[in-house]
Amino acid sequence: MKVIKTLSLRSWPRATIAERLSKSYREGVHVTLHGEYDVGRLKELKERLEPVIMEKYNTRLTYTSLLVKIVSHVINNHQIFNSIIDGDEVKVIEDVNICVAVQSSKLGLVTPVIKNANLKKLGEIALQLNELVSRAREGKLSIKDLMEGTFTISNVGVLGSVDAFTQIINPPQVAILGVGRIVDKPVVINNEIRIRPTCTFSLTFDHRVIDGYHGAEFLATLKEFLEKPEMVIKEDV
Repeated sequence: MKVIKTLSLRSWPRATIAERLSKSYREGVHVTLHGEYDVGRLKELKERLEPVIMEKYNTRLTYTSLLVKIVSHVINNHQIFNSIIDGDEVKVIEDVNICVAVQSSKLGLVTPVIKNANLKKLGEIALQLNELVSRAREGKLSIKDLMEGTFTISNVGVLGSVDAFTQIINPPQVAILGVGRIVDKPVVINNEIRIRPTCTFSLTFDHRVIDGYHGAEFLATLKEFLEKPEMVIKEDV
């Protein structure tokens, strides 16, 4: 067996990533629920708002930006998901600070934070997220960019190769949402078969803090907002 390269789990940043995720998996009771939802109206909204965001903020509108906005409002309805574990205590946090998982060749897997996402306009989220992703890939994130997150979104759907997956919770948080690719599938609507864009969402949560019923409630609200995105995303972006 010929070894072509040796990597150390103790080298930075891999050591930090390995330590944090191992601790999370070792101490938490991870449960994952999956749901496949129609994102046709979300896709239409994105196409309609893309030129508006570009003109007003000079930045691209991505699905991840839309999801940060939507998920922040889901959390408003299910605040236990916006918690952190501190020793033997679970602290529910008022500020909805959404982490977004980004793969960086220089930093490894990082999760920069959109703070108070529920209070920001969609265009503000898009601008800030694009700046954070760019800095992450350049290895220029600050410690402040990575602090005080309360919930994480991991969108691997942009790669176009994954439908659903089981992710590890980003400690000290209690939940993480995984996003798969968008795929056109036959869907029954009013007894008729139609082709609709669908996406699978995977919610992993710590069962020590959150029961399965509440996980299902979270996904039910997410489904409602995805299928009626105008409920949380206004034209005034």
